Amino acid sequence: MKTLYVVLVSALLLLGSFSMASAQAAGLRPDFLVVAATWGSKSSPIVASPGDSNLPLLVELVNEGGSAVNANATLKLWGPLYYSYYIDGKLVYSREETVRLGTVESGGQALGAFFISIKADASDGVYVIPLTISSNGFTQDLNVSVPITGYASIKVMGVGYNPPSIFPGEQDVELEAYVVNDGTSLARNATVYLSLPSGFSPAWGNSTVHEIGVLPVGTEVPVQFYFNVGSVKSPSNYTARMIISWTGGSESVPITFMIYGKASFSVISTSGYNLTQGGSGQKLYVTLKNSGNYTANYVTFDLITPNEFSGVTTDYAGSLQPGQQDIVRFELDTTSNAKPTTYNLTLQVTWYQNNSEVPFTSYIPIQVHVKQSLINSIGSDLSSAKIGSNSLLLVLLIVVIFLLGILIGVLGRRGKAQAKG
Repeated sequence: MKTLYVVLVSALLLLGSFSMASAQAAGLRPDFLVVAATWGSKSSPIVASPGDSNLPLLVELVNEGGSAVNANATLKLWGPLYYSYYIDGKLVYSREETVRLGTVESGGQALGAFFISIKADASDGVYVIPLTISSNGFTQDLNVSVPITGYASIKVMGVGYNPPSIFPGEQDVELEAYVVNDGTSLARNATVYLSLPSGFSPAWGNSTVHEIGVLPVGTEVPVQFYFNVGSVKSPSNYTARMIISWTGGSESVPITFMIYGKASFSVISTSGYNLTQGGSGQKLYVTLKNSGNYTANYVTFDLITPNEFSGVTTDYAGSLQPGQQDIVRFELDTTSNAKPTTYNLTLQVTWYQNNSEVPFTSYIPIQVHVKQSLINSIGSDLSSAKIGSNSLLLVLLIVVIFLLGILIGVLGRRGKAQAKG
């Protein structure tokens, strides 16, 4: 039985060889068949996706007819598929791509290596591409089926803030997010933009835009944004949108965060702000109100003054609830050479809140006026020879007092002399 099987196989092989030789001898036309079409290579296949450029496409052919001499293979691309190349430094786009196969004997195989680009707006699916084989006046039309199944998909994995608690008026708040490409193909020209709600603004120019570029499959990358918070309502939730775009796709992700309540201080009234040159222990009272919506604890007031002032410039208030007022007291000494004018002082308010681990600081402008001392005023008037009515009365009063002193002294001496006589 085994011997019979060997004999039959040998006979079939001889018959095949005879038939092939007969075909060649009879001058049969070539007859090609597409065996397979693979993106990449058989050992390292890749997934084609919209937006890909110059992807290698390997087409395997077998010749079941007569020999083909100087054979070429031409792909006739259509739809989102195209071929690009350079001529004299200029990029040229074409719908046809031809590769050389050479001489393919009867029963022989050939490989056609093409490089194809795919438009970004291509739809997923299998595309049937016409393939023409030509060889010394012989042409044969075939079809090649190629799949476009790859896609990019960028998702937000997590979001964090620095500082972790955000308050009205906060500057340079950092929002850090992690994004990942969970698709099956590279994401190209990936950009993430943070669209802020009303009352918020970028910390600077492009601080709410992050360009990623190429994002491989499964790769997770951090993106950072920086923004300022205006005088928005608090406590309240606000929603920004993280808009992610890439070649062939986009994603809009809502990002919600809390703006916490915060104390804030405003000046209700100021008294004792008219100071005098050379004055000491002059009282300055400032009435402040917590006009915010959160209790301020361990409140400290520091009056920041120019060099013309000194004295007691710090006061404490304990806790101030929303709407509560407090009178802040300072005692100021003014140098004798301070110019009589209006001075701009700064009231620094520092406090803590239960919803934050770091202290808050606010700066409030305060104005005081320094007037000329009496002696300096008289001296100034006398030196300038510009004695007004008020200053003249003062001078006359001093002269009268001086004369009265002399008169009293004279009368006193006369009285003593008469007593002795």
